[in-house]
Amino acid sequence: MKYQCEGCDRLVKVETYALEPLGLAVACPACGAWTRAAPSLSKPASARPVPMPGDADDEGGMAAPAKVLSVGPLPPPPSRPSVTGLRVVRPDAPAVDPLAPDGDPFQAPPGHCPKCVAPIRDDAGSCVACGLVYANFIPDEHQPSEALASEWRALLETWHDWDAHDRLLSQAMGRGELAMAGRLYRLRLARVPGDAQALRARDEVVRRVTSVVSLAADGPSPATARKVKSAVMVAVIVVSLLLMLVLFQLMRGAF
Repeated sequence: MKYQCEGCDRLVKVETYALEPLGLAVACPACGAWTRAAPSLSKPASARPVPMPGDADDEGGMAAPAKVLSVGPLPPPPSRPSVTGLRVVRPDAPAVDPLAPDGDPFQAPPGHCPKCVAPIRDDAGSCVACGLVYANFIPDEHQPSEALASEWRALLETWHDWDAHDRLLSQAMGRGELAMAGRLYRLRLARVPGDAQALRARDEVVRRVTSVVSLAADGPSPATARKVKSAVMVAVIVVSLLLMLVLFQLMRGAF
């Protein structure tokens, strides 16, 4: 195997070489200059095998074995210190709930009907769901009471507690504000679509309203029916006694 020396430009045989971390270094037997070659990443142009030191030379004879310099263990590459990016947190920065929606919790967000919170069409002047003419909307007519508004603000602080939602619905139902509570949950879903608590509470509002309507359609309860029946019987007895008394007086006057 021959190579061209970079020191004397001669074509010489490889007799002395050393393996270095960055490639192969060979010493010229004529001038003693060292030539270093880095490993090539390109594919060789010819598929002809390259003879290694110690193979037969061009004249067919066996070349003298090349001298291999003893190279100690290669030093490990310098380790790069690991750098971890630090995020600066100000102690006076307020804590922000990622699920807390922006804006007034009692007003419909842009793009929704201010009354029923249904999506608004761009070319419509009224809501297709509730029939509201947007120009005639009066915000004060669709505001919750002070009690419900205060309870809703407190609920936002403990939003993930379902017992708090159940208490708010029960109190709103007792005051006759169950429909307004349902509107507040629709407002929440308009700002935070897919909110699990809001979806569950909305379904609970529908269930409670349906149960109240069912009870009203079934008529009075058995206890109320018994009271009405007793009152009717008492009235019939009193009227009968009065008629008997009048009849007795008439018969007495006739004789």
